[in-house]
Amino acid sequence: MRVAQQVLHRSARAISLSEFADAVRETCKPRFPEARGVIHRQVALAISGGVDSMALAYLCSQIRRFDPDIKITDNPCSGFRAFVVDHMLRGGSTAEAKNVAAALNDLHVPCDILQINWKKELGDSVEIGDVTNIESVARRARYRKLGKALAFRRMATLLLAHHEDDQYETVLMRLMSGHRNRALRGMRKAAGIPECEGLLGAYDSGWVDDQNRQYPFYSTRLTKRQRKYLKYDLRSSINQCVDEDLDENTNIGDECGIGGRLLNFDASTELGTIPIEDGGVNIYRPLLEFSKDRLIATCLENNVPWFEDATNQDPTLTTRNSIRHLHRSCDLPRALQKPSIIALSKSWQRRAETQDAEAERLLQRTILHDFEPHVGSLVVQLPDIPAVTSRRYTRTEERYRRRVSRMRLITALAIQRIIALVTPELQAPTVANLQNVVSWLFPGLADTSDGQTATPPKAFNIAGLHFMPIDSTPRPTAALSQSHPRTWYISRQPYTTTSPLPTWRVSYWSAIKPSARTTHHVRWKWSAWMPWQFWDNRFWVRLTHRLPYRVIVMPFLSDHTKDFRASLSSKDRKRLAILLKKFAPGKVRYTLPAIYSEEHLDLKNVVPRVGYPVPEDDYIPGELLKREGNSPPLAPIDPSKMRLLALPTFNIQLPGLESWLLHEVRYKRADRQTLRAMTSHRNRSFASRNAGRRENAKTVTVGRKAMTRRSRQTADEQHCSTSVDQ
Repeated sequence: MRVAQQVLHRSARAISLSEFADAVRETCKPRFPEARGVIHRQVALAISGGVDSMALAYLCSQIRRFDPDIKITDNPCSGFRAFVVDHMLRGGSTAEAKNVAAALNDLHVPCDILQINWKKELGDSVEIGDVTNIESVARRARYRKLGKALAFRRMATLLLAHHEDDQYETVLMRLMSGHRNRALRGMRKAAGIPECEGLLGAYDSGWVDDQNRQYPFYSTRLTKRQRKYLKYDLRSSINQCVDEDLDENTNIGDECGIGGRLLNFDASTELGTIPIEDGGVNIYRPLLEFSKDRLIATCLENNVPWFEDATNQDPTLTTRNSIRHLHRSCDLPRALQKPSIIALSKSWQRRAETQDAEAERLLQRTILHDFEPHVGSLVVQLPDIPAVTSRRYTRTEERYRRRVSRMRLITALAIQRIIALVTPELQAPTVANLQNVVSWLFPGLADTSDGQTATPPKAFNIAGLHFMPIDSTPRPTAALSQSHPRTWYISRQPYTTTSPLPTWRVSYWSAIKPSARTTHHVRWKWSAWMPWQFWDNRFWVRLTHRLPYRVIVMPFLSDHTKDFRASLSSKDRKRLAILLKKFAPGKVRYTLPAIYSEEHLDLKNVVPRVGYPVPEDDYIPGELLKREGNSPPLAPIDPSKMRLLALPTFNIQLPGLESWLLHEVRYKRADRQTLRAMTSHRNRSFASRNAGRRENAKTVTVGRKAMTRRSRQTADEQHCSTSVDQ
């Protein structure tokens, strides 16, 4: 790095603290509005040493003097900590990182230097010079390093220094790549940290651990004042219900609007409770509304040094550098200049917000009949969207197609959010890849221009999920119903034979000397708790054990069903049959996570095979046992030799396993806003909404007639009493 040449447009002015504070409040909005964040929390800064990041560091170092109690996301800010990533890709990078850290210390911002170990990232067999997409690889390594550091320090907010010029370059690059519509929004002000999948505490997780602490950052407990008002409301509701002489079986909590507000999606009476993760690290970009000239002016006015990377000025190195060079040295057409591109980006941001709001309203019309995080399945009843036949949109073909296209976009956005609840893929399908799904789920929006008629819905697969239609029409009227069933059972797609099964093979095995082999409990050492593993991108699993064999987490295999049932107690055997039939019917049960021992093991007489872990055919008597460690597996997994020990999500395991193995399991993040938007109707039948509306209409009509009769009777009585008095 070198000190940048101080070149500044004269009209640019420094960013004031009030402007920056407003930008932070606008960008860093609360993630959990229903929770109370009263404990102060540190905020992380990603600092590269450039003028943009150094300006961010300076403004953050001064903002608490301007507003000591400023709240960033959910918690009051207790201070800032900078993280400088040393990529170790060129000579002198370590010394340069230390110079940046020294400059941050002068600003009274504590700093950590994170060095990337490329041998650990790429492996011993790959040289960093042989990597062609070094920019993408470095980006992934950088974010994962930041994610691990923030998760270790229990930090959830990371501020980045992307500014208006970066936004301009991003949108222009997407235009050049052929992206359209919502992709032209550019960089979002707030988003989850990328490239950190599988890191507990960084990737959509950390909520459960926070709630288990004595003093959590997110407090969901009611305050004394809230309990006081809740008690008052409850008493008033009870008195009102008593005055109205309601039926004694009335559910006061539901009728009075108390029980419906607190939805518990992670509890089931038969299955128990499984924690659902949430939280993680979010990145925020509070400087997107400020140009680079203003950032330079901020550093110059406050004597803040910055450092420039010479590689950022090479137009032949990256596409972004080329665009930056064109923007500075060439007179581009007005449509490609910065004001036009930024205006285009903001226009699409407003459109996207409107579209997301419409998708939210569509989800509010969707009925969530069941959500089982123990299995990863959904039962939803989609709203009926009739075909667009209004004369307003059928006068011209173009207006009609625009209307249908917009409705298909809104439904695709809603389907995206539903799929994200249970999909094993890290990203939900794009809107373009959901066009066929929209036609299958909403026949009224299907393209019938080719003369094809709508067909009854059929099961299909998308995003690793299996959609199966459920007939929601009562049987007596099924023959009269001409509409398609709109209730769908969504579960994990069965695993195919062509793709490998999701597998976590634990390296630890409790080994003792061959001469001391015994089943005495003291001889077998417990392992430490293994790091959390994101199994099948659906379940967080960790375990500790003292078995003499390695433990494997794989799907529930049908070949092990018979032996597993036979090994259970009669009570657990009946319970397993009930749970599988009710919650995991058909092939869905074979997508559940299961815990195996690598080789067959009798828990009543734990004696390992001689020579383990060396394969039986390769074992030489007298050879010392070697621990696997981080080396590749000594032998491929043989499912025929394994033994099924437990189904962790169903909490069913072999008798006595708790003396040898302990496990914990959590479900992945399920967007609670999506779950709350879809009204929960678990206690209702799968009747159509029209039937419900007809019943409500009948009830209202009967009620009105009864009220009319009562009023007439009351009037007659009053008339009679008046006549007698006279």
